[in-house]
Amino acid sequence: MTNTQCTQLADQKPVRVWVDGCFDLVHFGHANALRQAKALGDQLVVGVHSDEEVKFHKGPPVFTEQERYRLIRAIKWVDEVVEAAPYVTAVETMDEHKCAFTAHGDDITLTADGSDPYHFVKVAGRYKEFRRTEGISTTELLTRILKRLAKLEESTAITGPFEKPSLRRTRSVDFTTGAGLVLLQSSKELFTQKQSCEPNSPRLEPDSEYSSSSSHVSWTNCGMSYMPNTLQITQFCNGAYGLREPTADDVVVYVPGTFDLFHIGHLSFLEKCLEFGNYLVVGLYSDATAALESQRMGVILTLQERLLSVLACRYVSNVVIDAPHEVPASLLDHFKVNYVVVGQDTKLPLSCDGRDPMKVPKQRGIFRRVDSGSSVTTTSVITRILKHRMDYEQRNRSKEAKEAKLIAALKSNATCLGLSLKN
Repeated sequence: MTNTQCTQLADQKPVRVWVDGCFDLVHFGHANALRQAKALGDQLVVGVHSDEEVKFHKGPPVFTEQERYRLIRAIKWVDEVVEAAPYVTAVETMDEHKCAFTAHGDDITLTADGSDPYHFVKVAGRYKEFRRTEGISTTELLTRILKRLAKLEESTAITGPFEKPSLRRTRSVDFTTGAGLVLLQSSKELFTQKQSCEPNSPRLEPDSEYSSSSSHVSWTNCGMSYMPNTLQITQFCNGAYGLREPTADDVVVYVPGTFDLFHIGHLSFLEKCLEFGNYLVVGLYSDATAALESQRMGVILTLQERLLSVLACRYVSNVVIDAPHEVPASLLDHFKVNYVVVGQDTKLPLSCDGRDPMKVPKQRGIFRRVDSGSSVTTTSVITRILKHRMDYEQRNRSKEAKEAKLIAALKSNATCLGLSLKN
């Protein structure tokens, strides 16, 4: 390379890409969108809307703005986060943050009045699209959780063991704010009991959601569920942000868990784990093993969906898929684990024959508990949704209605265009 070429290369400014959104219930679909957007340039700037903006245009968010800011910063493809970004994307906003263009998925996004929030950047020719992740969205997740709660209510009313008169009725507002919270807590209390090899209470498996969570064919869910595939895993592992082998200088920390609905509690826990070492290996439980923790509620996201959420986190160096409930010596030796860390309040049920799942780490003196400093759990996230159930059901209906209206208008315009061409 000549001196002139070196000078030209040095003078080239990085292409900065702007992406904005609510990013509520931050999920692997959001992470995949950010991954694709980053591939369009060199630096990714993400604008996250405030609680006020989200509530006005979509309805109350599940995650607070501060939680969403931190969660987006932790996604490994993100370079910068702009807090309280305006819902309607303006050219001036991109210029302020030195972004060449805005990128967004090929789905429908509307403001409170039904207009396109990307109209101005599209007119300016500074808009690019990437493919949305089919089968997952915040709306779809809310639907999945609400249906799971309804099934849990029906299952408990029929089978017990917490038979209460208040549960033996059709769904109502009472269930939303009263009996539902009792039911959710009761399903968690089972966890304190010794686990049986033959659980006598039915669990709601995540697979049962595939056929029910997409009952309405709309742009929101594309009428389908997420299909597990190796290509998606590879995309989350490869490139400059891929996983790596540990070096002799790395201190390896093994953190087993379910990591369902990856939230601020999970993130705070992983950040605390970095105080023990610099190489985090997440042991991700299978759906069946995770059910030991969630009991009747079951996991909301499947194993691969949870895997993608964990892989998107910049602090994670490797993941053990379908990690054993009992941590064996072979796993510790294979990954050269220096510490095994769980949360301060994490329940560790005995195996079906009474064994302590952390027996080996404890014998080696490498077992630790850590206080993440966050009180947020998957159960508390679901409780938030339960308390505002009516709002979220209305939010989903409103979103589907807006999309249906726009789709009908697009079809009508296409029909008119076809007729004019024929004439």
